[in-house]
Amino acid sequence: MKQKKIYNGIDIVKLISAICIVLLHTIETTAWYPCEVKFVFTRFAVPFFFITSGFFFYKGLKKSDDKKKYFLHYEKHLIFLFIVWAVIIYAPVTIVTYAKQHLEIWEFLLVYFRRVFVIGPGPYWYLVAMIWSAGFLYYCEKRRSDNLIITGIIVGLALMIMYSCFQGVLGTITIFSWFFKAVYTVYSFEFNFIMYGIPFMGMGYLISKKEIKIKQSNALLGFVFFTILRIIEYNLPIIFSSEFFKNNTLSIAFIGQAIFIFLFAKEWSINISRKTSELLRKFSTWVYLTHAIILYNIINPILECFTNLDTYGWEMIFPKVLVIIIICLILFMIIKKLDNKYLNKLIDG
Repeated sequence: MKQKKIYNGIDIVKLISAICIVLLHTIETTAWYPCEVKFVFTRFAVPFFFITSGFFFYKGLKKSDDKKKYFLHYEKHLIFLFIVWAVIIYAPVTIVTYAKQHLEIWEFLLVYFRRVFVIGPGPYWYLVAMIWSAGFLYYCEKRRSDNLIITGIIVGLALMIMYSCFQGVLGTITIFSWFFKAVYTVYSFEFNFIMYGIPFMGMGYLISKKEIKIKQSNALLGFVFFTILRIIEYNLPIIFSSEFFKNNTLSIAFIGQAIFIFLFAKEWSINISRKTSELLRKFSTWVYLTHAIILYNIINPILECFTNLDTYGWEMIFPKVLVIIIICLILFMIIKKLDNKYLNKLIDG
């Protein structure tokens, strides 16, 4: 029997991306250069997660004799994670947030439903986006329509770029103004299945299906090129003192960063065991799912209540990252030690 291929390069870069996501959320200062680290060197990480998910979603569909059964199992697992993390564990945070606004009961229920089940609370918007995006990709596979996936990618990226980069320029045009208001009303941000999930999962799906590959060195050069481009993008308001940059924010190069770092990771083979690679994959998922709760509900409140430290200052960024990773590792090891089938689902990467 042919042994299942392990993409240990993807597993390693996925862990690096998970740490980048932790770094992204721990940079809570508005200082220019810490924010440059945040927006230049971490923004590709979530798209990388989506591309990875799309890549392996196709692999699973391809090898399955019953594609419908595989799809339903995939969705069931995502819904399980969503219910546990977004609906149960994160619920007190969401409830307290809206309770402080002294809303009427019907208003509270409406905004709570929107936040949890439409947007996804905190970092768990990722799970909501994956649930809908996987459904879209499965539908396209049933119809054998790669063109529909490509259309979804192009349209999604175009909408995301317009909404996140050019509201100042396009907002004066009636049709775009309506579009921006509609997106804000439903999602608030561009982080949803239309603008992130389908485009990036779709990329991973097609990379897997079409067996797209490039040399590691070229992929790394591509990543470096788009990283330099991202640095230039971020510093354009300093380079050019223009009214344009007061109401518009260019942030496009991270798309290239995500694509090329994935293509690099796909071809990167490290001499580590299959078991180690799988553990890295599971731990990266665990870090993503737990870090926000640890940061916002444990570390920040403790720093604010029991210390005189600048909770949101740049000096606290790396200590916070280190503490979060250590706590995640301890909890991960405890769950592995307990070996409970339900707890194991929480770390299934």
